[in-house]
Amino acid sequence: MASLKLNNSSYSSRRGALVTSSSSSLLCVSSTLSSASSSCYCYHHRDQSTSSSSSSSSVQHFPWRHSATPLLRIQNNDDYSGMPNNVRAKFVRKLIAIREMNLSFWDALPILPMVLPGYRHEWERELSSNFEIAFRLALEELLCTLFSDNGSDVVHNENQCISIDTSKMTTRRKNASADTADANDETTKTSSQSASIESNDYLNQMIDQTLLQKYQQLDLQHLQLKLTIKPIPVQLQNIFAVPMLTREIVNQKPHLKGAYQRLEKVYKETKSYAEVKQKTYELAEEVGLQSAKRTVIADVSIRCLEYFQVKDVRTGEIVQGMGDDEDEEEVVHLVRFEMVTDRKKKDNNNNNNTGERDIGSWKIIDVDDLLDGNVFH
Repeated sequence: MASLKLNNSSYSSRRGALVTSSSSSLLCVSSTLSSASSSCYCYHHRDQSTSSSSSSSSVQHFPWRHSATPLLRIQNNDDYSGMPNNVRAKFVRKLIAIREMNLSFWDALPILPMVLPGYRHEWERELSSNFEIAFRLALEELLCTLFSDNGSDVVHNENQCISIDTSKMTTRRKNASADTADANDETTKTSSQSASIESNDYLNQMIDQTLLQKYQQLDLQHLQLKLTIKPIPVQLQNIFAVPMLTREIVNQKPHLKGAYQRLEKVYKETKSYAEVKQKTYELAEEVGLQSAKRTVIADVSIRCLEYFQVKDVRTGEIVQGMGDDEDEEEVVHLVRFEMVTDRKKKDNNNNNNTGERDIGSWKIIDVDDLLDGNVFH
């Protein structure tokens, strides 16, 4: 199978991960390509009959934001770092973050952006573009996994447009009154759906577990989804690094959640650098003085041409999104990524302490602030 080079990393056949080269800050993503003669590829799943629960159950909303207006925090230039959001502070955070990705100080300088409004450094454009690809692949895999038992197709055409229309399923029971299933059927269905997500290693490499939980408890047998999405321009909104803490460390030591932001609170209350230094040392001791791991977090805005609609299968009522006769419209999604870096032990010449960082894998941790940024620091 052919391998497509993408920003100094390989774009190989499906079931890879969102990874970065140790010598590059750029993102590598993988996907399955159909045969060379095909202009689109389609994930098709075998039809399996499912039963609806009682008609008294209400349809759940699909976790999705469909809006042309950016989130308020983006309008307010808030990166959810917990730090000051003035221009100087955000520049310093950006500088630290790109050093974590082995980029130079010059790559952060805003000289050209100041002279040419809208200008983005090459690394920003490439990283944003790769984030868009990652979002597309992750969404595609999520939809395939969610509707794998319902006989739905998730189609990805040559124009990078993803679409799903569960109304085309032949096995869905549209009339809840005709159900003969017992009361435990819905629970069984939801448990099976949750298990499908949990057992999908590829999906769990791309999307944080907390975000996936939003989709695990959906009542899909009563939900009819029509979604067509084609990403267009993308823009890196924010990027910053979190010293000492990682999501894994916080999961192991839950009392450390918010520890980094508490340091900022200490300074606001005391205006004492000595006090902050002491608290920082205490945090480092708690994490482990030998630990050199850090987390880089980035927000990217992805504008899309999109049609989105959710109906209650039993009533035909539109419960989310657009009308039947409406056309695709431009919307914007905010996707939040994170990765972990670590001290590079040795370089190619077997030297220690090169100052470079080992770069981990990017993962989607939030979409449109469904988890309020999924903040752990």
